[in-house]
Amino acid sequence: MAKMPNQMAQLTVAKYRCSRCWSSLVKEYAVNSDGEIETAPNGEALAVVKCRSCDADHGFVTQHFIERERVRDFGDYFEVKRDLIKSGVIQKEMQACQLKT
Repeated sequence: MAKMPNQMAQLTVAKYRCSRCWSSLVKEYAVNSDGEIETAPNGEALAVVKCRSCDADHGFVTQHFIERERVRDFGDYFEVKRDLIKSGVIQKEMQACQLKT
């Protein structure tokens, strides 16, 4: 896991999500073998950012990317469903409900 200055880690946690599962991120201070918080050459504390769910660093994506992907997946779902109804593989929900009654 990459160590970064504390201020950059806070910004990363606020604006990004895990690239693997899209879960939120957490920041932990980087601690050396003596149990002391590691610092950058300028004296700022170093931190590690990782996924809250995966407990690892798989990279980060923006919230905007996640929302764009969800909209695209939603559109793909309806396109495939429409094509399956046209080809007769599945029935519309209204027709299925009427057949049951």
